[in-house]
Amino acid sequence: MPFFLDNNILIGYIFETDHWNSKSLAVMNGITKKFSSNTVFRECSEIYEKNIRIISRELQETIAELHRSKILDLKKVSSFIVDFYSRDVILMFFNSNPKRDKRELINGIRNLLRDTESRCLANFQRIDKLVTFCARNKPYDEIYQLFEADGLAKIELFDVEIILDAHHVGLQVHDLFLITGDYRHLVPRRDMIKNNTSIKDVIGLGEFNF
Repeated sequence: MPFFLDNNILIGYIFETDHWNSKSLAVMNGITKKFSSNTVFRECSEIYEKNIRIISRELQETIAELHRSKILDLKKVSSFIVDFYSRDVILMFFNSNPKRDKRELINGIRNLLRDTESRCLANFQRIDKLVTFCARNKPYDEIYQLFEADGLAKIELFDVEIILDAHHVGLQVHDLFLITGDYRHLVPRRDMIKNNTSIKDVIGLGEFNF
């Protein structure tokens, strides 16, 4: 049962801070053959760079907040980071170091930043060893026009490109399943995708259990 992976699986694999991390690890570490496309990889690369900048900024802002605090109040800091992408990683660090003084915590967060960036880079570089990335050389105009009439091409053109890329791979790989965490555009169009492309089925990442 081969898989075609949407970019949210790749991002979820790279970042332990991501909502889809545990499910993405299950997909990526499985023995099933995995495919994706150059289009998906380019998007993944852009999101990787953006998320690294976000995590770096958030950890630096946490350090600045600790510097500003006259007394060490982890509840206040926890409130400060409540909307951070890296919130869970920072909270895990605090919970693992409850009795450290402020200077030790600041140095620890600096180390956390370096370690997180290093792990994310290692995960990013490992992707092409786990996934076969394919190039599409045909437009598949008839399928494109279906999703243009459906409105998806106007709402999110990138999702149409993913469908076409997966269809292209599915013509060469029997019983290809599209795995995605996109519950706004792709999962709701499961039947439309199955009925009009070579894709065997669409599986939402939340329901992945192989």
